[in-house]
Amino acid sequence: MIRVKQVILACFALFVSYAFADITHVEAYRGAQLVKSETLDNQALEIPLGKIQRSGRGWEPESVLRVSGSVFRSLYKVERNVPLESVFAYYKSTLLADGQKVIFQCESRSCGSSNAWANNFFNNYLLYGADSTQLLMVVQDSHDDYQVIYINRRGAGDIMIRLDSIALMVAQDAEFEVAAQMAVNDFPRIRRFLRDLPNGQRVVGFVTSERGGGESAIAQGDRYIDALISAVGDQLSQQVRFINVADMGRDLLGKHRVSFVYVTP
Repeated sequence: MIRVKQVILACFALFVSYAFADITHVEAYRGAQLVKSETLDNQALEIPLGKIQRSGRGWEPESVLRVSGSVFRSLYKVERNVPLESVFAYYKSTLLADGQKVIFQCESRSCGSSNAWANNFFNNYLLYGADSTQLLMVVQDSHDDYQVIYINRRGAGDIMIRLDSIALMVAQDAEFEVAAQMAVNDFPRIRRFLRDLPNGQRVVGFVTSERGGGESAIAQGDRYIDALISAVGDQLSQQVRFINVADMGRDLLGKHRVSFVYVTP
């Protein structure tokens, strides 16, 4: 078992050997209170490039850019008596101050459902507000790094600001590159990812799990793979090979996730 673990980790180290750029920080709106911040490395990320809409049983943006990188994520709150237009104007100006370009922007109902953005995409209910009071903007700088900001006024009146600053990984002689990482049971997103692959492109899906409920991590991983193959169907299954890494790659890959890497012919 130790030897198998060493082989898997060594292979994955080859697949995702990357160097990281520094992440740009943005000065917060005056008087904004920091609610939470975190920095995450080695992440498979989705940058939204369209309004959010229903997809199968879930919600997804019309278009996303899938990247791998480090993200500095911050959540701020602004008191209720501040004009929303003032907050919008500040961040529109600040995020473009150094020559960044807007690659996607929407306001109000053109963004789609605020509830879906908050709870299905950003996974933070504090961002939920009226569809008519939201702003989403994605900018790209000269280093091809990105910033994604979502602003909305909640029902209680305070304004919530979510800002993700994303520094892309730079591949170094890797035969594989990370394409996406998703919850192992998020079948609509997994099917959509596989359908969107270029013709002839194959991927490997590393499936992680953990021991629980009297079931070993390996047995749970096998069960996940059976469910994945059934969910994606025969045609899409031809584009992907699922590999059960159980709980051996959890520090890098997380738990109960499927991480896709491109296979280079």
